[in-house]
Order: sequence, then C-alpha cells, then structure tokens
Amino acid sequence: MLSSDEIGNILHAIATGYLDRAAGLIEASVEITDDERVVLRRALTDGADNSARARRLGDALRSLEAPRHLVNECYRVAFYTGDEWMALSANPLFAFFTANRAGLAIDKWIHYFAIYDRHLSRFRGSPAKVLEIGVSRGGGLALLRHYLGGEAGLVGIDVDQAAALATSGRFTVEIGDQADPEFLRRVSDKHGPFDIVIDDGGHTMRQQITSAETLFPLLNDEGVYLVEDCHTSYWPEYGADGGDGQTFVEWVKARIDDLNAYHFSTAETLAFPWQTHLDGIHVYDSVAVLTKHRNPAPFCEISGTKEFIAFDRNTSALHLELLATRDAALALVPAAEAALARAAGVEADAAADVERSRLELQGVRGESVDLRNEVQALRADLESLREEHGRMTGDLLGSWGIIREMRRSRSWRLTAPLRRVRSVARRK
Repeated sequence: MLSSDEIGNILHAIATGYLDRAAGLIEASVEITDDERVVLRRALTDGADNSARARRLGDALRSLEAPRHLVNECYRVAFYTGDEWMALSANPLFAFFTANRAGLAIDKWIHYFAIYDRHLSRFRGSPAKVLEIGVSRGGGLALLRHYLGGEAGLVGIDVDQAAALATSGRFTVEIGDQADPEFLRRVSDKHGPFDIVIDDGGHTMRQQITSAETLFPLLNDEGVYLVEDCHTSYWPEYGADGGDGQTFVEWVKARIDDLNAYHFSTAETLAFPWQTHLDGIHVYDSVAVLTKHRNPAPFCEISGTKEFIAFDRNTSALHLELLATRDAALALVPAAEAALARAAGVEADAAADVERSRLELQGVRGESVDLRNEVQALRADLESLREEHGRMTGDLLGSWGIIREMRRSRSWRLTAPLRRVRSVARRK
C-alpha cells in the first residue's frame, strides 16, 4: 500500500491541479500491486473536479483496506478543496476549532460540528449543566464553553489524572470509570442533574451502553444525550468487553422499539425511561442523539369530515334553543322563591294587625297560595322541560329528516311568501 509520504504528495498534486504528476506518482510507486494501481488510477479520472478526485481516491483506498489515517487524509483534502467548508464556516463551533491553534487540543470529526449546533443551539446563553465524558486535554470543554457561553456549568469525566491536571483552574474534572454506574451517579448527584451529556470517552460497547443506561434517566427533562464515535460498534477491538456481544448501535436500534411501545406492548406500566421519556433518537454518521421529554400517551383523531355543513348546524341551533328554554325556566325559580319569601313576610306583618287589615290579609293569603301554586307549576314545568330535553336530544338526529320533508311539501312552498313578509316585518 502507498506510504503516508506518497499519499501526501499525490494529494498535493491533486489539490494544485497537477493530475499528470499525481498519476505519475501512482505509476512509479513500488508499494502497490498492479491491481491496486488500476483502482487508484481510475480514481483520478472519475472525479469532476479536484475535490471529487480526492474523495474518489479516499474511496479507492478504503476499498483496498488501506490504513484509516490515509483514507482520512484524502477526505480532508476533498473537504477543503471543495465548497463544503464554506457552508460550515458560519458554524461557531467550527470557527473556534479552526482558530484554535494555541489553545487546548481538540480532536473531532468535522461533520460533528453541524450536529452539535443542531441539537445544542437552544442551550446557548443559558445556565445549562453539561457533562463531557472523555476530557483528554480539555479542548472539548473549552469548545463547549465558547459555544454555550459563560453561564453554562461544565464538568468533565476522565480515567486519566492528567486530564484534571491539564484543565486545572479552568474546569472541574472528576476522575473515574464511565463503565462504573455508581461513579456516574455520584457525579450526577454532585454536579447535576445535567441538561447535556456528551459521551466522547473510551468508545467501548460496555462504556457507551452503561453510561447511557445510567445517565439518561438522570437527565433533566428536555435534556440531550449525545454519543460520539459510534462507528466503534463496527470495530471488533472495541467490543471485547460488551458482555453479551451487543454493540452500542444495536442498543440504539432497540430503543426504536421502545419509542413505539404503545403500539405493541400489553404491559400495564411501560418501562421508564425508554418507553415513557425517550422523546426521539437522531442517528448520524458516528453520532447518536437521544432527547428526553415526558410524552403523553399517543392517540389519533379525525378532522376535515365536513361535519360543520347543514345538518350539524341546524342540530346545534336546536340544541341551543333547548338549552335557552331550560335556562329561562331555571331563572324563574329563584324569582318565585324570592316572591314567596316576600309573601311570607307580608303575611307575618298582617297577622299582627288582624282586626285592622283583615281584608288585606285575606288578599295576601290568596296571593301566597297563588304564588305557591305558581312555584309548584314552575317546578313541574321544569321537570317537564328536562324530560322534553332528554326526548328531543334522543330524537335530534331524526328531526332534520322531518324538517327536510316539510320543506319539500307543497304547503311549505305556498306559505313561503308569508314567512318572508313576517321576516321583513320583524326587522322593522
């Protein structure tokens, strides 16, 4: 396979437009076979421009199982000789990363910056609590500080004491193993609950799965759990401690079932938090983002059935008329009861002067009897209205058919002019 120096020279020739020189370097190499030479030579002719040729060279090297760092170099040249970098230049994370020549070391895949910005931008300028797993030399924490702002509370976790020394005086770093649930809980109790957790730690299956299962339930509502470098699920050397052999990517796929649990699970109580608080899963190249939110149980409705046309409007009008009649009857009851109370008072006063106002007392007593009868009648009418309301509600659906038949009748048509005259008269 081509050496790093040879790849560097070929890529420089591609970037500067000297394709003949790039082809000559491939032809002259003694490190590749003739079959490999054919594949690499084809990459120089397949691309439409220098950026595309550099990318095709990386694809060719990947197909030949070249070392990853050689493929990575080809894709770097493709990115910076094309237009993609301009689209990313407005990203504040990428801008800081590019200008960070003398700061704390940062090692990131370039496409992560757009993912970070998509999911973390709402936390900018807020006092969000952030946990970064895997501090290294502190560059990731410095990047987050610049992006989120001074209000954010940043804490790191690392297994290497050197990480704490490198960030001394700038950030808080707890030393411990991310595969230890008790350690993670202690960190959350001490510094959390967190709004953001970023796992850029050891990238083994046990580390990634244990950290997610321990820390996601402890996240604040509306929190974000972001796992980097998920491509290690496809690298055997990172799966040795996986226990049951499950990769983190397979674990994430199982969470998709949890998102849909309401539609197949018969369990009376769904499992917390994956079936009740996992709001969404966003999967990208090498990155998985899990968002947390307490979701209501899902249900469906139907609208747009034109139920507002004709029938239901008339039905609703009739229903309102019934309600108005009932309310009017109910409104008479307090007035009648008040009148009865007044009559009782008059009766009591009249009783004190029987001799002087006998005739008046007789009239008042008669009025009292009449009022009592009126109240009883009103109450009877109210009960009747309630029964009528029940009957009319039950017959509501059939009433419109009767009305339509009546409107089609000859008598209805013949009396139409009279109804119009009455309508005009009422307006006046």
